Formats: sequence, structure tokens, C-alpha cells
Amino acid sequence: MMHEEDNSNQELGQKKPIIRRDKVVVTKVTEQELSQIKSTADQCGMTRSDFIRARALGYKPRQRLSDRELDGLRQLAACRTDMVNFANALHGLSDNEKIRLFRHEETMLEWYEKVAHVTNRVADFLQSAQTVNSYPAGTTNEEIKEDGA
Repeated sequence: MMHEEDNSNQELGQKKPIIRRDKVVVTKVTEQELSQIKSTADQCGMTRSDFIRARALGYKPRQRLSDRELDGLRQLAACRTDMVNFANALHGLSDNEKIRLFRHEETMLEWYEKVAHVTNRVADFLQSAQTVNSYPAGTTNEEIKEDGA
């Protein structure tokens, strides 16, 4: 990925390559279209230029989350923390302590596997939801494009 290469170059003391955008594309839009472009770009936390460039190149930026959605994510993150803490506590118990705690080893192990799976899925969701929109300059990664979003 381009981002990883940039980090490795910075670690080696190399500067990030500068992308010079000096070509201009002009198109005419109606007042209503301009208003929609401005609004959608703002909702995605992007400049109009970055938003239009991304859309023209086949990318579909995600809208930023509303305050209500952010609150839901914070609550979800807190639940994940509780689940991780509980899973870690269980992991630190001996098998006999786990058996005594749940009184049925098979049920406890099945539950533990499900909790670990849910915890990992929550972590993946949180990571993807918190990723900031950016124009993926210089990439041809099809997964990032609209069909993969």
C-alpha cells in the first residue's frame, strides 16, 4: 500500500514524494448541483476538489459520522473493552478455575470462542468507522474503489 511505503521512506530518513497537481479540469454545474457537491464534500470532511477528484477516479468517500453515531461507537468501544477485560480475566484462570466458575467446560469454551470472535469483529468495525476520508493519491488499489467500499 502507498501509506506503508511512505512510512518506510520516512523511517529511512527519506522525504515523502510531493505530488504536484497543476492541471485544471473545468466543468459547469447548476446551482443545485454545486450546492449538493459542497454539502456532500462537507459531510465527508473533504474539500470540494478532493471530493470531486475522488469521485471522478471511481472512489466513493464515506460520510463522517453524526454525533449520535459517534456516541454509539463510543458505547460500542466501551463494550468491547469490557469484553476484552473479561476474556483476559478468563484467560488467566486455570482450567479448574474456569470449570468451577462456569460448571460446564464445554459451554464455557464455546462462549469464550464466541466472545473472542465478537471482540475481533468489533475492533475491525471500530477501526474502519474511524478511518478518516482522504484522497488515495497514486493508488490503483481496486479494494478502495467504490465497488469495494
